[in-house]
Amino acid sequence: MQHPRMALRIATIGRNGQVARALAAAADGQSGITLDQAPSSEADLRDHASLSRFIDRSAPDVLINAGAYTFVDRAETEGEAAFAINEAGPRFLAETCARRGIPFVHMSTDCVFDGTKAEPYAEEDTPNPLSAYGRSKLAGERAVAEVNPDALTVRVCWVFSGFANNFVSKLISLARDASSLQIVDDQVGPPTFAPDVASALLRIAGAMRGAPGSLSGLLHLAAPDEMDRAAMARAIMTESRRQGGPFAAITGISSTAYAAAAHRPLNARLSGALATQMFALSWTPWPEALERSVAAVLARG
Repeated sequence: MQHPRMALRIATIGRNGQVARALAAAADGQSGITLDQAPSSEADLRDHASLSRFIDRSAPDVLINAGAYTFVDRAETEGEAAFAINEAGPRFLAETCARRGIPFVHMSTDCVFDGTKAEPYAEEDTPNPLSAYGRSKLAGERAVAEVNPDALTVRVCWVFSGFANNFVSKLISLARDASSLQIVDDQVGPPTFAPDVASALLRIAGAMRGAPGSLSGLLHLAAPDEMDRAAMARAIMTESRRQGGPFAAITGISSTAYAAAAHRPLNARLSGALATQMFALSWTPWPEALERSVAAVLARG
């Protein structure tokens, strides 16, 4: 008689970010998956002893690092904090997982690239970050690969949803107090729905369980759509107004005119072709994903 396979035990560093919350929603009700998520108060990427305690307690089949320092502009003056969280913390997690034989997935970003390529960035393209944040994330990628060649680093970009804080929630919040907003129109990327990222991560974790090294290196998770930031903002505002939410007119301006503290890649497009083919991924159509995200944000008030 064949016994049923035990549930896949996934643990995440990070519980409150949108990918972590999307993972919780995706895993909810799936009898074949148990999910243990640690907030920074329990597993702080700057406190390596707390990371060890969490891994000991959760005893996962797969560990996903969904925690990060994500304040892109503040990183220009808070480099020490950014590198402690985005490099040293992931290095420790990767080392610990390597010693214990736990498959490890680390999350990274399009900001490791300079955005000068004409086409979407593939996994084998050479990084060249423009900002302190991007440099800290690239340092984390390299640290993970150095100490744990079996680890997988997953890059994502322009992630949005109804969870946590993201471009959708920020635009709706700003529109409550302003009738017009200036948004850059020369940065182009693929708006990627967090629930789709979560679904892909669950498939990846299932493939990695019990087989460290079966998936390693780099993998991009990105939707096939692409648009500039101002166009994305206009779509968000139009959908918000349709659902009875706040609306602001969007004026497109250049990144130079916007003058943010940190430089961002003008081409933020990642090619998700490899992951889509490997795992037969499907991506929620942009209009549907936007409608669901705006509805969830408006429901939060």
